[in-house]
Amino acid sequence: MKSPLRYQATRYDCGPTTMLNAIIYLFDREEIPPDLVRHIGICTLDSYNKEGHCGMSGTSGAAIRYFGSWLNELRFAGLLPARSEYLEKENVTLKEDGKILSALHQGDAVVLHVFHGEGHYILLTGICEKGICAFDPYYKGNEVDRPGIEPVIHHPHSHNVILPVSLLENTGRDYYSMGELWTREALIIGREPFENMYII
Repeated sequence: MKSPLRYQATRYDCGPTTMLNAIIYLFDREEIPPDLVRHIGICTLDSYNKEGHCGMSGTSGAAIRYFGSWLNELRFAGLLPARSEYLEKENVTLKEDGKILSALHQGDAVVLHVFHGEGHYILLTGICEKGICAFDPYYKGNEVDRPGIEPVIHHPHSHNVILPVSLLENTGRDYYSMGELWTREALIIGREPFENMYII
């Protein structure tokens, strides 16, 4: 059975929530090891603010990269049929020949860094005629009223907003823009066939 995707509990946990949502989106509840949920919380809310408080600046790119590597290790250990690939800078693009659109076409999930005034993580789950299907874990109560952004309320297992490709590809720091190339990062997460799991 699939669980609905989740909203973040604080201003800062968009990274852990989005990584957990990627797992929830791809796997049935019965397939997800409890230790995976624990590990996401412990290891990915890692950035310190100016006062030295852990987690108060969200999740670092290093934690996203580490989590992807750890997911691959779970597959190697025979615990979860998952694979991941970390992308950064010019490789984070929505061009037709890019890895992100290719991943979405084959049913993968993509943890993507965008801007909401400051850095933010959302989950890309698919492609439709109007744009990219995404789940934004930041609950707003009243939906964002911006041109091209279409709120969705009837797909709690996959997406809550549809975003135009042109907005995501924006090199500025507008709402949902991926921003300048040097700031871009993404983590592709997909399912592997069970026969591709093996124990090292």
